[in-house]
Amino acid sequence: MICGAVPVRRPRDVERALEAPLTCLELRLDYLEAPLSEAWPVLEEAAARRTVIVTVRRREEGGHWRGGEEEREALYRKLLDLNPHYVDVEAESPIAPRIAEVKGRAKLIASRHDFGGTPPLEVLRSWAEKAAALGDVVKVVTYAREPADGLRVLSLIGAVEKPTVAFAMGPAGAYTRVAAAALGSPIMYVSLGEATAPGQLTADAYYAALLALGITPSGGGLPALREALDWVDGGLMYLLKKRLEVCRDMGRLKKDAGLPIYDDVREAQVLRRAGDFKQIFELVVQMCKAVQLVA
Repeated sequence: MICGAVPVRRPRDVERALEAPLTCLELRLDYLEAPLSEAWPVLEEAAARRTVIVTVRRREEGGHWRGGEEEREALYRKLLDLNPHYVDVEAESPIAPRIAEVKGRAKLIASRHDFGGTPPLEVLRSWAEKAAALGDVVKVVTYAREPADGLRVLSLIGAVEKPTVAFAMGPAGAYTRVAAAALGSPIMYVSLGEATAPGQLTADAYYAALLALGITPSGGGLPALREALDWVDGGLMYLLKKRLEVCRDMGRLKKDAGLPIYDDVREAQVLRRAGDFKQIFELVVQMCKAVQLVA
């Protein structure tokens, strides 16, 4: 399940998120600036239309919550009235056991986040075991300072009996966000514009990465096929944006070197390679010429 992480400051943030073709939204209400009463109608709409995870992340684990724990617990209890599918609470938080008692039909994601680094494997396993004893879903996320850190975190998937979300933040851990999906992580988090964690990929970039590995939406029938099209469309848009960025850089280099913008030989090679997609690539090439001219 691919879930868009949404920093909810005002109702409009949720309204924009509902326009995205995602079946799951993590509503990060530790960002909330508007009164809860003002945001409530659109929060109800989100819970009715999407799979929703409600999160009020404390500052100790990378959140933006500024109040005390009693106030945070009260907000969680109120948010449970939305009947969300999931509620995410830090396993180390003193309020976690109390939220677990009153969560109702919602599944509890017992999480642990380390923005400072990645501890040894035995520590990671102890975190996962504590979270598994408390929640329905385990989530362990650390910051990777080198690629090997990510391998330790990924090893938690399947290490406990509960479904486990495990990946590493930061540039060195970016690959783990994709690898986690291949290893069976039940939830993968993406950005819908503003990232809520270092190294978080946009939804379109994530679609492109998954499709490149041959990972497609699960399930059958028309809904799954429509979701597959959303993935393909998102991946195409991400790659087209990347192509335009590369062409813009090429335009600057050509101007600095006194070279002509147009290269008929190169263009002919690209169009031959396009094969059955020649008509589409003719348009793409024209777009790229335009951005090179104004670079």
